[in-house]
Amino acid sequence: MFEGESTMKYSLTLSRWHKVAERLNAGSKERETRALTALTATTVSPWNKEGVEVKAVEIAERAKSDLAVIEAATAAVARIRTALALRNVELGISDRLAEADAVNRRARLYRDLLDKQGMDMVKPADMRHVPATVATDETFGFGRRAGSTITLAIADKALLDELRAKLAREQARSHALLDEVADANREKLELELEKELSEIAGLAA
Repeated sequence: MFEGESTMKYSLTLSRWHKVAERLNAGSKERETRALTALTATTVSPWNKEGVEVKAVEIAERAKSDLAVIEAATAAVARIRTALALRNVELGISDRLAEADAVNRRARLYRDLLDKQGMDMVKPADMRHVPATVATDETFGFGRRAGSTITLAIADKALLDELRAKLAREQARSHALLDEVADANREKLELELEKELSEIAGLAA
């Protein structure tokens, strides 16, 4: 961690804190790569020995600095995520998202059922009027022929109308839930963050 670290309080919306956590994660990963390269893959040519010791000290110091940022950033992300999770429960965000997921799943099913009702489907009651051969059969190997098939219109008008009504209700409910989540995510949350992380987090003045 940073020596003599100092923190600042920030009051941000929940959405903004999610962005802060993303930036801190990205910044720490970048420094992880740099620290690993510095401490495990720094190379030098045998004939290029001039100033190696000084450069090695500089590289080591930079790596130590990167490690301090990584340690602080990962700890900060954990704090932010914990605080967000608690606030989400208080505001009912998680419940709304879970309900929205269920609503959208049902809506997708209703939409698929409606979209896949083909014009060539035949109502069971009309099958008696369909001739035995309605299309030219395709000849397959060994002299076998594939029989023609007809897709039945199992869903009647009443069921299709019911599915349309359900789809409209589920879509409206989904929009309402997601609007509520968006409103809740504008709520403010006050947390402390190390000053040294402000720039990485996109909070520097």
